[in-house]
Amino acid sequence: MRHGLRVAAWGAVAALALLAGSAHAADAGPDDCDPNGNQQQMNACAARDFRAADAALNIRYGEVMKTLSPQMRVALRTEQRAWLKGRDPACKRASKANEGGSIWPLVFSACLEKSTRKRTAELDRWKGREQ
Repeated sequence: MRHGLRVAAWGAVAALALLAGSAHAADAGPDDCDPNGNQQQMNACAARDFRAADAALNIRYGEVMKTLSPQMRVALRTEQRAWLKGRDPACKRASKANEGGSIWPLVFSACLEKSTRKRTAELDRWKGREQ
């Protein structure tokens, strides 16, 4: 029983450490982005650009869904979920050569942004579909 408590205590300590690290990362604001700055600042820009692309995708997705028949909404939702399921693993593969390096977040985020912007443009072909 004591061993279980010790493991639980270490688990709690590890979880708190992760939360503290996440909170620090969440503190990074737009001022941390400098496309001509150090690697961390360039990484922040790439993450910001991906977030903007993702927000634009979500807006376009909602707009397109409103134009579709119920049957086509199901089809688009299925396609979108499949695309989302494949996007991150594809970008992980594309950035594998940089894994562990300080540039990896920039390469990974840039891939996510490019893929997301491409998908946003592809959504237009769904507008107004009835069949």
